[in-house]
Amino acid sequence: MKLSVLLLVATFVVSGFSFSKESKSSSIFASEIEGELAYVPFDYEVSMNPQQNIPFVGKSYLGFCEDLGFSESSGNYNAVNRLGYMGKYQFGRSALNWVGIYNKRQFLNSPLLQEKAFEALISKNKWVLKDHITKFNGQVIDGIRITESGLIAAAHLGGAGNVMKFLESNGEDVFADANNVPITRYMKKFAHYDLTSILPDNNARATL
Repeated sequence: MKLSVLLLVATFVVSGFSFSKESKSSSIFASEIEGELAYVPFDYEVSMNPQQNIPFVGKSYLGFCEDLGFSESSGNYNAVNRLGYMGKYQFGRSALNWVGIYNKRQFLNSPLLQEKAFEALISKNKWVLKDHITKFNGQVIDGIRITESGLIAAAHLGGAGNVMKFLESNGEDVFADANNVPITRYMKKFAHYDLTSILPDNNARATL
């Protein structure tokens, strides 16, 4: 009888502790940021709901920003997806740190800082990929015309390292993100934009 009571008490204590620990860990990210937890659309959903309120800016740098931002979050600066990627351009923690941002709350609540972060990230990716851009620009790999803007967009999706692997493998090594979107889709979708106003700079930082 005493043994049964002890087992029941032990089970209750263990279960209660586990529940408390799980609840605490699941709320850690939400407690660190402010903003609207927003649904970020999948690529196929974006294609079903084309942009209607974005001004026509063509293939300019601003056009690149607006079009990629719409693809990432429907242009929502407050967006946070299920994996914790934040803002209009869906930055992860490592990308934020790479451009010198360590305060996620400040980032999420400042559209200007998000734009500066995106510009800095383009500048850094241009620096990392500069030799590959020079070598492969204009070539056709696996049916895809390689352009600077396409490579920069692909690097935003999957990282510059995976872009290099694709180019160096002649299209055999194709990275896909957590939503199973391959970097080749961004290479096609964001080709032929003019990013000449953003210079390669490995020391680029986002500051207000």
